[in-house]
Amino acid sequence: MNNLEDSRKLIDEIDTKIISLYEERMRIVEEVIKYKLKNNIAILDSNRESKMLKNNLKKIKNEKYKKYYSDVLSGYLKASKALQKDIKNTSNK
Repeated sequence: MNNLEDSRKLIDEIDTKIISLYEERMRIVEEVIKYKLKNNIAILDSNRESKMLKNNLKKIKNEKYKKYYSDVLSGYLKASKALQKDIKNTSNK
């Protein structure tokens, strides 16, 4: 990789892939919240979040990136919780 523009192009391509996976993740989050609401299951599962972080950190091969991953996962979880809250509020109307 010799120049900034090539690096930025690769980042844009990776971001496009991440967006596709993000949309898939959020679609599944919708399925989860609908199941939880239908079956009267608590929406927040802090234990699950802790396990996710622990298990996902094990999958990161480059040690120097691990300390940043909790921010990434936190962002996904924040978005997931907001979507779940919106769906719950809509279903209560």
